[in-house]
Amino acid sequence: MEINSNLDNYIKVFDDVMPLTALENLIRICKERKEFDPAKVGGRNQVLDTEMRKTFAWTMENLKESSMTTIHWTNYLYFLFESAIKEYQKNFDISYRCIIQDIQILKYFVGGFYKFHVDHAGTSPRTISCIYFLNDDFEGGDLLFKFPKVNSEYKIKHKKNRMIVWPSNFLFPHCVTPVTKGERYSVVTWAL
Repeated sequence: MEINSNLDNYIKVFDDVMPLTALENLIRICKERKEFDPAKVGGRNQVLDTEMRKTFAWTMENLKESSMTTIHWTNYLYFLFESAIKEYQKNFDISYRCIIQDIQILKYFVGGFYKFHVDHAGTSPRTISCIYFLNDDFEGGDLLFKFPKVNSEYKIKHKKNRMIVWPSNFLFPHCVTPVTKGERYSVVTWAL
């Protein structure tokens, strides 16, 4: 399905978000890092549900991390996401400061997936969602949006150094299809 001009206003794609040398360094750090935890679902009351989501997460938390490398990347990613969100808001003539809730680097091995869901929930009233693709040397692992009334899905081509921004609400259910070859690295965040 070709995305129509109306959806272009709500699902925004930003390419070449980071200088390639910085991106290659971040990918290298991700591949070398051993401390990825099984990713959970459920906002504030998170639970491990491998029927819904099978991936691993490195939560970027400055206050709990002693590594200056992690602190640097957390701040840099925060800056990139905040800049993309500000650019996204220009479409709607709004300029309030969104508060980034969390930043996670996700690692999907072969068989990793995340079933259809929305990011806004009662315990996590998210407004804007973002995914940043670090690499594209894998197969499967597609980001799909589902539009039930028209019974169709829209696939975002995974391309390294690409960021996707969209509303977190119930109108934008999305998933990550199972990875079939390689490892998929992405960074996600949500803004309140």
